Amino acid sequence: MDINKYPGTHFQADATGFMLMGARDSVSGEMRFPPPEFLHGGQAAEPSPMGASGRLYTFTTVHPGKAPSYSLGMVDFENGLRVFGRLVWPDDVTPVIGDVVRAVAFTLADGTADYAFEPVQGVSK
Repeated sequence: MDINKYPGTHFQADATGFMLMGARDSVSGEMRFPPPEFLHGGQAAEPSPMGASGRLYTFTTVHPGKAPSYSLGMVDFENGLRVFGRLVWPDDVTPVIGDVVRAVAFTLADGTADYAFEPVQGVSK
């Protein structure tokens, strides 16, 4: 069986901004996020942008003992996919289901580049 590494990544940053990247199956047209790490047996998938924003479907706040609390959420995108990620809200604001959010660059504790979601200011539900 032929196994190939998927050529894309799950996000990109360029002059137009930060965007999550899904993968579209070349045969079925099905979208997925995150993209597959490997393609098997002639499977083909193309990088496909998720869109600039989505709506917060649900969220929870984690309180890890002595460390600062943080929130995680599920975001619905117009392409029908629901994406899990960290929420980065201003300290004095609580997330609300239905908030319009966008993906932004986020650095994990180990220094790895990743994404998070922040509220889009001035957009009503």
